[in-house]
Amino acid sequence: MTLETALGWSIGRSMLVTTAALPLSILVWRLISASKQFRRIHRLVTLAALMPLFVPDLVTGFTYRMTSARLIHSEVATEVLYAALLLFRIFALQVAVRIILPSSSVSAEALYSWKLVKDDSTGWWLSWLRLHVLGPLRTPLVAWIGGALFCFQEFETAALLQIDRHPITWSVWLFDAHAAGEPLAHSLLFTSEAMVFQVVLLLPIILLLPRRGPQTSTGTRLDSASRLSPAVLAVAVCSLFAVLGVFIIWPLWANGLEALSGLRALADQGNLTSRFQQITYSILAATVASVAALQLAIGVRALGRPWLTMLAVVPGLCGSLVISLTLLAVFQVPLLNAVYDSWLPMVVASILLMLPRALLLVVLLEVLSPRTSIHSAGLLRAAGGAAAVHGRNLIWQLDRIRWLIASAVLAHWCLWDVAVASTLRPVRFEPIVVRLYNEMHYGRTETLVAITLLALVIPLGLICIAAVVWKRLPEINHP
Repeated sequence: MTLETALGWSIGRSMLVTTAALPLSILVWRLISASKQFRRIHRLVTLAALMPLFVPDLVTGFTYRMTSARLIHSEVATEVLYAALLLFRIFALQVAVRIILPSSSVSAEALYSWKLVKDDSTGWWLSWLRLHVLGPLRTPLVAWIGGALFCFQEFETAALLQIDRHPITWSVWLFDAHAAGEPLAHSLLFTSEAMVFQVVLLLPIILLLPRRGPQTSTGTRLDSASRLSPAVLAVAVCSLFAVLGVFIIWPLWANGLEALSGLRALADQGNLTSRFQQITYSILAATVASVAALQLAIGVRALGRPWLTMLAVVPGLCGSLVISLTLLAVFQVPLLNAVYDSWLPMVVASILLMLPRALLLVVLLEVLSPRTSIHSAGLLRAAGGAAAVHGRNLIWQLDRIRWLIASAVLAHWCLWDVAVASTLRPVRFEPIVVRLYNEMHYGRTETLVAITLLALVIPLGLICIAAVVWKRLPEINHP
């Protein structure tokens, strides 16, 4: 199989899956908007819709690897299984985009006014198209393009499901070729072919992202009191139950008992301490990368230069495999060769990979945490007495806890990225995700499931500890 064949499959799949996911994301977004008057239900619905974004691809691929093995004699069935798993992830990504970019920069009045001066000139139609692309079509376009990029770049799930030749993806083809000894120069040349498609998608998404400043409340934002038809409600609710079943309920059911047995086996073998150490070091590297990416995103957002935003997000939007192979070549030049076998290449790659996501999180935090509200809470804190306590609590709820969650989310994505860790890790250190990825190809073992559980649970515990410590240090400012 050639790279051109793999690219053809990947491009066709990304177009079909992201298009199929768009209507589902719209229906679920309408359900999320309609549930705003019921706060608890709204939070549960939002969490269920976004859940696929936080379940590691390795866990999903490992859970459905045996299903893929039973479909080995049907290439169509294997491709459908992979496409279905991608569909739910992309639909969750598109819902997240609608939450982050819920407004239009062009009001309905402006669109109506432009219709009143309609003529048949090319200039009028071009302006009409521009108004719609920057207005009501901006969020759907960003969601569609983001889904296509995500699908095109996906690697871990495809690698674990690929029992025979299917599912066919360019990322797995290139990774396997490089691991089999393909010269780095050839791998980079192969990467350039995949970059053509990604650049075509990158330019519009960069231009459509909003600049820093107040946003209007028009566009895709829905009235929380709007009513849904029974058909829309049924499809949206069924989609959420399917998401929970595929990414949460079935993985827990299939692996839960083995995880408990595996923990006992690790304790009997005396391997728990070494695994804790391996996971802790991996979390440390991911945390450094996530905090650095968030700080860089804040700086880029504050400067508000379109060319700087493009320079910052293009590497990350190209995917982890492209970044890894490029930095593998960069750190082999004489000037940087001294730090080649260190943590620096892996951390730098993670930072570049996370920058676009960090930028979106900063945009989201600007919407959720208005500076006026935080300033008012700061005035309360400076007042002294009971008002100061109330002000500190408000600052924690409005500002700090959200920055902590944003850092934790980025660290979680860094921790579970296989391509960066396996390509750029130091020789003397094996990140936990690399160990899990290698062992997951050889079958199901109780200790493997237990280590996976520890890699998921330990970061959650550390986040809780960090939240308690940070809340008790009121004078530390947010990032």
